[in-house]
Amino acid sequence: MNGPLSREAVARDIEAHDHAALLSCYHCGEQVPPGADFSLEIDGLPRPMCCPGCRAVASLIADSGLTRFYEQRTAYSERPEDQSTPAKEDSFAIYDDRELLEQFSQATETGDRDARLLIGGVSCAACTWLIETSLLRLDGVSAASLNLAQARLDLRFDPEKIKASELFARITALGYRVQPWHSSAQRDQAQAEYRRDLRRLAVAGIGMMQVGMFAIALHAGDIQGIAREYEQLLRLVSLLVTGFIVLFSAREFFSSAWRHLRNGALVMDLPVALAIGIAYGASAVATLRGGGDVYFDSVVMFTFLLLLARFIEKRLRLRDTLAWQDAEQALPDAVQVRLDERWQQIPRRAVVAGQRILLRAGDTIPVDGVVLSGESAVREDSFSGEALPRSVGPGDGVFAGTLNREASLEMESSGAYADSRLAALQRSIENARLAKPAIARLADRLASYFIAGVLLATTATGLVWLQLDASRAMWIALSVLVISCPCALSLATPASLANAASWLRRRGVIVYGENALEALAHSRNFLFDKTGTLTTGAFRVEELRVLAAAHEEQELLGLGAALQSHANHPIASAFAGAEPRSVTNAHYDIGRGIRGRWRDREVRIGTEAFCREIAPTLPPSPSGSLMWIAMVATDEPLAWIGVVDELRGEAPGVIATLQSRSLRCELLTGDASPRARALGEALAFDEIHTGQSPDHKLARVQALQAEGKAVTMVGDGLNDAPVLQRSDVSIAVAGATDLARAQADFVIQRGDLTRVKELHDCARRTRRIIQQNFAWALGYNLIGIPMAAAGWIPPWAAALGMSASSLLVVINSARLRSQNY
Repeated sequence: MNGPLSREAVARDIEAHDHAALLSCYHCGEQVPPGADFSLEIDGLPRPMCCPGCRAVASLIADSGLTRFYEQRTAYSERPEDQSTPAKEDSFAIYDDRELLEQFSQATETGDRDARLLIGGVSCAACTWLIETSLLRLDGVSAASLNLAQARLDLRFDPEKIKASELFARITALGYRVQPWHSSAQRDQAQAEYRRDLRRLAVAGIGMMQVGMFAIALHAGDIQGIAREYEQLLRLVSLLVTGFIVLFSAREFFSSAWRHLRNGALVMDLPVALAIGIAYGASAVATLRGGGDVYFDSVVMFTFLLLLARFIEKRLRLRDTLAWQDAEQALPDAVQVRLDERWQQIPRRAVVAGQRILLRAGDTIPVDGVVLSGESAVREDSFSGEALPRSVGPGDGVFAGTLNREASLEMESSGAYADSRLAALQRSIENARLAKPAIARLADRLASYFIAGVLLATTATGLVWLQLDASRAMWIALSVLVISCPCALSLATPASLANAASWLRRRGVIVYGENALEALAHSRNFLFDKTGTLTTGAFRVEELRVLAAAHEEQELLGLGAALQSHANHPIASAFAGAEPRSVTNAHYDIGRGIRGRWRDREVRIGTEAFCREIAPTLPPSPSGSLMWIAMVATDEPLAWIGVVDELRGEAPGVIATLQSRSLRCELLTGDASPRARALGEALAFDEIHTGQSPDHKLARVQALQAEGKAVTMVGDGLNDAPVLQRSDVSIAVAGATDLARAQADFVIQRGDLTRVKELHDCARRTRRIIQQNFAWALGYNLIGIPMAAAGWIPPWAAALGMSASSLLVVINSARLRSQNY
């Protein structure tokens, strides 16, 4: 679609069609292919069309008597989809399903339904008029209102007279995209809070400017002289304006302080409310008495700057939540899936792993998957922040919530939406929203004690100055109260952690525990699993040594495939091409192997010790660099299977970088083969532990922790659950299909081990930012409080300093969103 055009430009372009050698489509503005003839007569003149789709849409508009649309539009319409697809009513029939209809519409008292739809392709007021007018002419539609800014269409229709699928088809026939509008209650609440906060901030800002002008006039009058009646008038007006700001904009400080006080808690809103209330009350008394100092300008400035700091911090924190909700909202409700040798529409929520899905250009990808055929470009800015699309072709992974830009693709789903990367990101953000990190809880406790100290210091200052100069006692005590408000202290930690987590999510790291960022910054011991972590996890069978002459290689490989299908260990991928045999009562012994029943005998595949329990005559494992897996039946060795797993290319650099930072790196692997030790030596690990069971790994973590050391475990996220849970920090290097099951503190997607180094960088930067914030907040108070108590800082300067302190903490924390420093 071309960019917005002025009405005159559209008219000039249309007139030029008669003279141009290459014509532009009257409907969408694209070039008409040479030799093509899809022209249509509109308003008595032949109008060139570029394709059957544009001709069909323009014909519908003309036949409906709505050609005024072309006269009023200020931009060309989008090129519609190919109209040779099956009937639109059939393709939208899924929305007639009662359960799905309930998700985007609700019944009225009269039996009609109020539906809310998201319209794609609307560009100007003429589009609004066309859609509304066309729908209102349909029997059964009683109301239609399109919000151009939000592309949201509100409809009221009688389901007995017209089906939802017919409404969808009508909008599509006009050349626009349509899907149900989904908006969660949490998003609505966040938007409502945003509008409320913005109104309070705007009122405080306007009031600050107005009262500030009055204050300048009053200060100038003190110097140059001012008539008594004018001075009193300016004070009275300031009293009224400031009173409204206190009641409207500063109300939440008072309500929060009172709510917590009733529960015996001291929060930072208490000194804020006291400062605003005392300053306004004393200024009001002075105004009504006709003498004394007034600080209305300090009250409104204090309120505005503090609200501004909170507004920025909250907006930064909620931005990612809203972005992921927007990405989910764009997901289609219906998906084209290949079933029974033809394309059929099914609900997105019904998609399972292994299904073949059709993606047209412009479609939002519904679930994670792998491209099977076609080449296109996928826009992933919602995840990575990268504006340029990523080129994809057969074998490339694609993710739910991203946009297919250029051409049709066929993909194979990796699982349901709940298993997708987008769903994992949403869960991680929800966890971060509900669970407050330990360092943030510590800051809250410190703030509570600090507030108590502030109140005592303020009272003591007031009592001392009553003895020294009673006329200044209240204002000096007020300055101490204002300048010592611990707002910056309370914002120091949550603002930093939220911004760091946001950066990590854009880099492909799912953050389930923001608290672990602080622990990671202090951790000096990194323990690495091998299989699926340092290696790719893409195993293949390199050699098979049959130990029982009665069995053939293919039979044993099929037996291995049947047993490994009951495990989630990466080794199972080595048997992917074999035809499984019939195995019953399979059981996975974590870290040892799998057992089951085959031909009325117990069979096992796994470590040498595990298999020797039922087959004592098993010969020792072969020598060499392969990883050897034993397979036995009761009292009968069956085979030794040699598999290989390639080392990740980035692994040597990651280990070397961590060690250059004086971090101790150890290898803990269940692989007892010489290859595992050789790999550890090649990577120059500080310690190498091979043949480790989950219990051995857990014991190693506990031993390090007993020495007072913080331990970071890096594994594949699916095995060794006890050691991951016991570690101070757990990092899982998991594939996209494993995101729902990998519940480590951090989950690195796509198996990119370099993210471990970036994660450690981020943790160190976050700790540094938090330390800077604490140093500033505490240093500011240690310097400011004595100066205010000495009478050197007036209330207006105290208000400015405290508010600026909070703003500085928020802005400093926001640097973590880019980490380009």
